[in-house]
Amino acid sequence: MLIHDRIASRRREIGLSQVALAKKTGVSGTSVSKWESGLNQPKGRYLNDLAAALGVTVEWLLTGNSSQSAEVGSKGAFSNTEPAVVPSGRRIPILSYVQAGHWREMCDQAFGVDGNTEFVLAGIDVGQHAFGLWLRGNSMAPTFNEGDLVIIDPDESPRPGDFVIAKNGSEEATFKKYRPRGIGLDGKEVFELVPLNDDYPTLYSDRQHIEIIGVVIEHRIFIRRHR
Repeated sequence: MLIHDRIASRRREIGLSQVALAKKTGVSGTSVSKWESGLNQPKGRYLNDLAAALGVTVEWLLTGNSSQSAEVGSKGAFSNTEPAVVPSGRRIPILSYVQAGHWREMCDQAFGVDGNTEFVLAGIDVGQHAFGLWLRGNSMAPTFNEGDLVIIDPDESPRPGDFVIAKNGSEEATFKKYRPRGIGLDGKEVFELVPLNDDYPTLYSDRQHIEIIGVVIEHRIFIRRHR
């Protein structure tokens, strides 16, 4: 069997239509049809989302080797030690840095995303306001690189060492590591936003206005970068 045969057989095995699989994967029904006919092959983030929607491992989709079944754990990692569990993750929008910087206001005012918005299937349970972000720049290298995808949940409260998306007075969002520093004289929490790349400056909440937008709960790395 080739990859398109495995996609089609697994979809039928779990009782999904092409339209239903497309919805879970965040693509059109035409894309699924082309995957199953062998005209196109899923790559990058779509390969990960397709495997999650089908409840299988990426390795099995690509090669047919290893256990077919996969369970998504608490951190989104696949394990083949248990029966397949198709995740209940929902489709979330992938935002630009400008949109991410205004996401709280957009949610509060019930503004939706437009018809050109790209969507992705979250690999784990997320809040109602979760979104994805394609990373740019190298301030968080080498752990996070340009072209990686992160999933952010604004309904999560940051804890020491968490990676967060924040707004620092500009129109755009910034991505840094959260480091609390206690309570200031005004009774407000004092924290730092720290880059992993030493060539970039640390941001301080007691020196400039910083608003935490959300906590990074999932990080996806792709061999072939998003363009």
